[in-house]
Formats: sequence, structure tokens, C-alpha cells
Amino acid sequence: MLASREEVIGSLIRYTDWWQPSTSSVLQVGWARRDTGVGDGIRQGLLETLDERVELCRRMRTMNDTDRRILILWYVKQLPVEDISKEVGISRRQCFRRRARAIRILLGEEARERTVAVQ
Repeated sequence: MLASREEVIGSLIRYTDWWQPSTSSVLQVGWARRDTGVGDGIRQGLLETLDERVELCRRMRTMNDTDRRILILWYVKQLPVEDISKEVGISRRQCFRRRARAIRILLGEEARERTVAVQ
């Protein structure tokens, strides 16, 4: 799970997909069970991706706020790099560099590179 760059990016993009439950969907479970045509209040796909979301959140806690914000703006909100650079207060080029570094951090490559360099 989240072993490749593509899996990490896919997980960031899917983080707010349509299957996230709305607040009321969980509260209406009792009503939903009375009607056989309605599910249990948890949308299909949520439970299958729960481990992925938990792991992504755990890994994102290891990076600084700015890098985390860049990833959220880039992949979750899908803002153009110009808007991200203005909002974060850095150049476009620095946005690309920090995004690449943040992805490496999520993959654990940054820590491995530091360990190898020290040895």
C-alpha cells in the first residue's frame, strides 16, 4: 500500500472522492435499514479505502506544514501551480521542487537517502 509514486499521488487525488460519508448519512442508518432499497448509510468504496487514507494521513504527519499544504492544494484541491505559489508565498519552481520532495517523504525515500548519506 502506497509503495510507489503513482499510488501516493492516486491516494492524494482520491482523498476526497464521492464516497466520503456526509455527516447525516451515518446518522440516518436506523431509517435506512427500515427501507430495503437503501444502504446502511456508508457509501460503497469508503471502507475499502480506509486503510489507504489512514496510512496517507500518518505519513503526511512526518512533513512540515508548507509541504503538506502544497500537496493538498496540488492534488486534493487541484489548483494551478500559479495559484499554489501565490497562496504559499514561494516561486513556481520552488513549488515543483517542494512537491517532488514531499512525495519522496511520503514514500519514505527522503529518510532512506539521509541514512545512506550518513553511512
